[in-house]
Amino acid sequence: MIRDLGPFIPKRAHKLDAPILTMLLNGVHDRHQGQVFVLQVGAGSGDNGLPLLQRFRDDGWSGLLIEPHPQNFAGLDALHAKGDRVAVLNLGISDLAANLPLHSLTPEAEAVQRRAPRGRASLIRDRIATPGTRPEDITSTEVPFLRMDTVLGELGIDSAQIVAVNAGGHEAQVLTSFDLATLAPSLVLVHSTPGTAADEACIATLAAASLHPFRIAGWLAGLAPDRLAVPLEELLTFFQKGLGAPQDTEE
Repeated sequence: MIRDLGPFIPKRAHKLDAPILTMLLNGVHDRHQGQVFVLQVGAGSGDNGLPLLQRFRDDGWSGLLIEPHPQNFAGLDALHAKGDRVAVLNLGISDLAANLPLHSLTPEAEAVQRRAPRGRASLIRDRIATPGTRPEDITSTEVPFLRMDTVLGELGIDSAQIVAVNAGGHEAQVLTSFDLATLAPSLVLVHSTPGTAADEACIATLAAASLHPFRIAGWLAGLAPDRLAVPLEELLTFFQKGLGAPQDTEE
């Protein structure tokens, strides 16, 4: 149940995104006493996107990180090569098992288009073909895709405290490839575009798993309140409510 606390209208709401995301990750960490397993689809090279790397290195988190793009996977594999708590897989996840073409910018085109996200890849070619992109700027690589329930079954994984999905517009298919509720995650983060049919499908999947949907830092977030510890001290400290703290008059 969500109880109304009254209006809060910050002047620069986006500045709250990173702290709120950090507090959610802290809430998962505290609730599970540091025993956090992350299941991530579309992990990229592992050093950008979600702030998970320091959690693996410093907080003792473990996980299974999946990345289909060969170049991104090479960086991800090198990043975790010396660790023993994180496993990495070079494949894609979908609601069917097949070899599918994964589209991305060529290294030459990526070097020219400096404002484009690094290492971006998608099964949907139009997501890569932005205005000004020439046909020869896009390369396609055939990549094996499996259902997530197949991967989890093969590896004997039956729970995850955090599930993160960034699949280049294919997030809804990833979520329908396994039983999200069975994993009983505390936090699910899905990189989806608001207002799209795919986003609505992702929201429906979160709701079916009894997760409460929110928008946080550009992610569709599904929360399980009973599986999160609320970090009240750091929350109140962040909002400068500690004794002796300067009082912020911004509403």
